[in-house]
Amino acid sequence: DLEAGDAVAEPDIVVPLADFEWHSLPDMDFDFLWYDYSWQAGEVGMDFDVVDGTALVIGTGCMPNCNFALINAHEGQPDYDHAGLHRNRDVGVGGFTGYYNQKMIAERHIPTGGEIFVTYGEHWFITREDTMAHVPFEGSYKRVDMFLKKIQRLFAKYETDTDPDFMKDFWEVITSVSYESKFSNALPLSFEDMKSALSIGSAETRLPYSVRSLEWLNEHGRCMDNIRPGNSTIKQAGRGAFASRFIPKGGIVAPGPLLHLQNRTSIYMYEMNPENGERDTSQFIGMQLIVNYCFGHSESSLLLCPYTSPSAYINHNSHSPNARIFWANDDTHNHNPDWLDEDVEFLKKKNYIGLSVNFIALRDIQPGEEVFIDYGPEWEAAWNKHVDEWKPPQGSENYMPAAEIAKDTSAPLRTVHEQKHMPYPENILFYCHYGYMPGLEGGEWEWDDTFIQENRYPCKITRRKIFPNEIGQEGYLYDAMMLTQDEMDHETG
Repeated sequence: DLEAGDAVAEPDIVVPLADFEWHSLPDMDFDFLWYDYSWQAGEVGMDFDVVDGTALVIGTGCMPNCNFALINAHEGQPDYDHAGLHRNRDVGVGGFTGYYNQKMIAERHIPTGGEIFVTYGEHWFITREDTMAHVPFEGSYKRVDMFLKKIQRLFAKYETDTDPDFMKDFWEVITSVSYESKFSNALPLSFEDMKSALSIGSAETRLPYSVRSLEWLNEHGRCMDNIRPGNSTIKQAGRGAFASRFIPKGGIVAPGPLLHLQNRTSIYMYEMNPENGERDTSQFIGMQLIVNYCFGHSESSLLLCPYTSPSAYINHNSHSPNARIFWANDDTHNHNPDWLDEDVEFLKKKNYIGLSVNFIALRDIQPGEEVFIDYGPEWEAAWNKHVDEWKPPQGSENYMPAAEIAKDTSAPLRTVHEQKHMPYPENILFYCHYGYMPGLEGGEWEWDDTFIQENRYPCKITRRKIFPNEIGQEGYLYDAMMLTQDEMDHETG
């Protein structure tokens, strides 16, 4: 069982998907499945380094469904570093994400075999009303509870010794009405559930339906905790996967349900045309970082991306790999072996997952041993070419991630005058949450959490002064100036 505050599984990595709509959406002729499996950057603490983008939480963060009746977990905040590597000295830094140790946290008691549910937010469903218009929200169950309290009075009045089945008959009439809505889908699923809902609430009556037996799990489940993350024995690889227990030859190291990406050009990134602000497709920058967590073939546009966290840590070793990828068994959940005979055009029409692999041990793997697979000669040649041609990014000598500065919220931010003598690293920029309104007068504003919802604009700090906050501790008040009025007018319309 899990209790409130417990980590649900091994921690995940988080991969930023930066400015995706600007870079690639105009060319898309298929559903980009990662959209349905991503989080807003701010929800996982990535908003300091990603101005406009989403977060791909590879692992447990991709797996839970949303059931507003039984929300029992939420995403925590990741840590950030590149396993001791620095982008000015280490060629491997750009090859893996610095966001790691992302934990999903239990919000309440979760029984053994209980399904994990997180909230996607109502907006997620509203934007998909063509298929999900009748998914009940939290308020749907509250309305059902109010309805049940009203009809309870009818039961008390009309169910008598001469008509002992009035309650059951009345409930059958209600549930026999053939219509579908958020309200009807939130009704208790049986007469017995309805009676229980009168005391525990309609939402809670759904709990027994969300629990699988240990027998079912043993027959249909695949273990995700045979490996755990840690710093790789290959320095430039960053983090790696290590056996958490003995894994026999032929045993499953990790499962790998796959998100299919029908055209790898959808994760291309381009320079901006300075004349019109549009993307310049003749100026190719590179690919989104997620490409390094997917598999493909040089003669195909298709990419297949495993979305279990442990498998994302498995590194390359062509000399002595101890694991290999195989297609999952035909009876594996969410694996359709008939898809393997289809072409990419077929996958373009599939806006849901349907393929899966297993990482299988090629020999006995001992506890604590790092797991490797062979990425193939093409990948190895590309890596060797990268190592030979790599040069430190310009201005990276004093690079510091924005997330590092954001960790210490007690440290004062430097004004533009102070930065002349003690500058921040060149990669650090300030953005201010600001709701611009013409004619808004200046004044002092104490931070409110609702400000996080306001748009962000480039700004500079012109003055700082000390003031005590509401609990008597020392705080700071800043004067901030937006960089250009034209930019604010353009952004806010």
